[in-house]
Amino acid sequence: MKVIQVYINNSLRNFNYILYSEKAQQAIVFDPTNLDIIDQNITELGIIPQFLINTHDHYDHIQDNEKFLERPNTEKINLKDGEVFKLGEGEEILCRFTPGHVKEHYCYFLKENNKITGVISGDTVFNAGVGNTKSGGSPHILYQSIRDFFIPLDSEVKIYPSHDYFFNNLNFALTVDEGNSHIDEYKAKIKELADNGEFYISTIGEEKLYNPFFRAFDTDFQKKHNKNEEDLFVYLRSLRDKW
Repeated sequence: MKVIQVYINNSLRNFNYILYSEKAQQAIVFDPTNLDIIDQNITELGIIPQFLINTHDHYDHIQDNEKFLERPNTEKINLKDGEVFKLGEGEEILCRFTPGHVKEHYCYFLKENNKITGVISGDTVFNAGVGNTKSGGSPHILYQSIRDFFIPLDSEVKIYPSHDYFFNNLNFALTVDEGNSHIDEYKAKIKELADNGEFYISTIGEEKLYNPFFRAFDTDFQKKHNKNEEDLFVYLRSLRDKW
């Protein structure tokens, strides 16, 4: 499976994704914000998405749903927690219910030959951060979603978030994780890419180096803040809300 990341360049810095199977010659569009920009990115590749999947129902994630579904031979796929959609041979999308940012949120775990290789994480996990809980969500429930579905993943699993907040999130991380050299390292790395109009695809292993909400599960980081992992996670989310 190929994951095509499309930067929308709007005020919310949305990413949209196309998941494409060369085996099945089928594709899925996730959370379409702007189909015109998506089309510009995939037309030259000859990809025509047939399926639509949403992570949650915030407007910037469903903005062009109807426009997509007006196209011929398209359909919206509604998966429940634990359900699997088979795209091509050995290519599966596992849906998991990941509330916290909002009450109804789903992440999609990409599996190739039964091995998870990436996650379409919506607004649950960002590069160096997690989603806010201001729209009816809960930091305690978000903590559980991160604990249960993200922390156990293999280090090489790639994260595909719905917004580019990487640099800003790293700046926040510096305020709660002084002396963490990984933060400055990745700030320099993503700035260099940004200067060339490119974006960095991080992994679970990398997020555990600098993402304070992943670091909340590290015992040394907990000792530094004198809190257990859940209290530290919720505390960090409250700080980020005010920052």
